[in-house]
Amino acid sequence: MTASSLSGCALLDGSSRLEEALEYLPADATTVTFVDRAAIAERVGDGSPETAYGTELSRWSEVMDEAAFDDSDVEWEAVASGEGVGRVWKMSDDLDFDAVAADLEDAGYERSGSADRPVFTVDLAAADENGLVGGRYPAVWLTLALVPDEELIVSGSEVSALLDAVADHADSLADAGSFGDLLDTAEDQDGLEYAGLTVAPPCGGSARPGPDGMALFVTPDEVTGVRLFADDEAATADAEELTSSLDEQAGDTGFDADLDVEADGRTVRAEAGPGDRRVMAQAWTRLDGPFACPPAT
Repeated sequence: MTASSLSGCALLDGSSRLEEALEYLPADATTVTFVDRAAIAERVGDGSPETAYGTELSRWSEVMDEAAFDDSDVEWEAVASGEGVGRVWKMSDDLDFDAVAADLEDAGYERSGSADRPVFTVDLAAADENGLVGGRYPAVWLTLALVPDEELIVSGSEVSALLDAVADHADSLADAGSFGDLLDTAEDQDGLEYAGLTVAPPCGGSARPGPDGMALFVTPDEVTGVRLFADDEAATADAEELTSSLDEQAGDTGFDADLDVEADGRTVRAEAGPGDRRVMAQAWTRLDGPFACPPAT
């Protein structure tokens, strides 16, 4: 299902951290994951096992003690997926980007690009037996770029596209507005700790039209799954089907959360309490629970 019925013209002014993140992501991305690490740390502390989600850097906290930056330096992370994957870390304003550049070169990365937005690359063969470059940088990041004037570090297979969006040499997701309708369904953008959004749900072959967009919004107080349809009639039918299917899913897929499902215009909302943040985050990743496609024919 394509996102053809989404308006694609909602104005995004960067007033929330999530909207700020969209200003740096390529316009052709179809799925976005956002983590406000600073907000999570304020609520539960750094490295708390209570948290159901974290940045990519959080996985490597133990091995990056000697690196010039780590998860504790991150304000938020945004990951865009489409043709490739691009990741943006918004760093704290006291990070020394010159020190980061020097340390990447010392670890074995090769510097290229402009002086003010350098790119660092390394060959996978340079990794040690633990999969680390220079003993401190995970080799999953073969390309990194620094954008000191925006306090960003970007990585992934789409680094050049990210840099074009950051420099306004190409449209960003904020320019395209393709996620605007989904963002409008978030009741508290400023309070978001975690969000997942897609305008291309993989729902081919369903017995009835699948959603044009889906999202997961998590604040400290509530967790909301969203399914966005072309019209009110489709949303009403989906809410009824979803309510029935959720009653049967716990035994089949392991999804077990107390959800309040209702149609609101062309939006279906599946609301849960904060205690279900982990199971809802897992459901988003696995495309089950309130993020499952309609039954196949």
